[in-house]
Amino acid sequence: MLRVCLVVLGLLAAWPAWAGQVVKVGGYDFAPFVETSGTGQPDGLAVRLIEAMNKHQDRFTFQFVPTSPNRRYKDFEAGKFDVMLFESPDWGWTERKLPVETSRVFLDGGELYVALAQPGRGQEYFADLTAKRMVGLLGYHYGFANFEADPAILTSRFRMTLVRDNSASIEAILKDRGDVAVVTDAYLKRWLRARPEAKDKLLVSERFDQRYAHRALIRKGIALTPAEMDRILSTMDLDGTLTRLWREFGIRD
Repeated sequence: MLRVCLVVLGLLAAWPAWAGQVVKVGGYDFAPFVETSGTGQPDGLAVRLIEAMNKHQDRFTFQFVPTSPNRRYKDFEAGKFDVMLFESPDWGWTERKLPVETSRVFLDGGELYVALAQPGRGQEYFADLTAKRMVGLLGYHYGFANFEADPAILTSRFRMTLVRDNSASIEAILKDRGDVAVVTDAYLKRWLRARPEAKDKLLVSERFDQRYAHRALIRKGIALTPAEMDRILSTMDLDGTLTRLWREFGIRD
C-alpha cells in the first residue's frame, strides 16, 4: 500500500505545474462580445469562446471576470485578470505601457456609420461629419475624433451623445436624437437580422470609422504564452469551432 501511495505521489510531482491552471479573462459589456442578461449573468461571444477554449484543452481553466471599459486598465494592474479577448494593444494599453503581449489576429471587423435613410441621401452624407450630431458609446475611442475617448472632449468638441450600448445608439438615430451613430459592424449585422423591418430605415456607410484587428492580450510572464494561445485558437479554427461561433453571433454568414 505504501508503495502504491509513493508511486501516485511521484506521478503527481511529475505532472506539469501549469496543469489546469486558472487564467482569469477580463471582459466588459460590448455586444456581441459581452452582454449581461437581466439576471446579471454575462453572456456573449467572449463568454462562449472561453467555454469553448476550456473544452478544447485541459492545461488551463479560463474564467470570465467582469470589468468596464474605463476600469479595465486599473483592474489589470491590480491583478484581477491576466487576459483580455477581442482587444487591441492600441486601445490604451501601449499608451499606458502595460505589460502585455499579444496573440495573432483571430478576428477582424470595425465600426460603421449609421444614419436615417431619407430620399436623396447617399454615401456622401458621411463625407463630412463636423456639423453632424454624433452618437457613440461611453468609454470608447473613435476614428473621426482622432481616437479621443475623453467624454468631456467628445461631448463638447464633437457634439457627441454618449450612450450605454450599440442598441441605444441605433435607437437614438431612429428617434432622431442624433444624425450619425458609430456602431460595431458585428453588432449591426446581428441587430438587423433580428429586425429586418428596420433595414430600409437606416443608411449604413460603406467606409469604416475604424478597423479592428482582434487579438488576445496576455500579461507578460504568466504560464499562458501568446504561442500557447495561438495554438488553442488555431486548433479551434481548424475544427470549425471559431466559424460556428462567428456565425452564431452574426459576424460571418
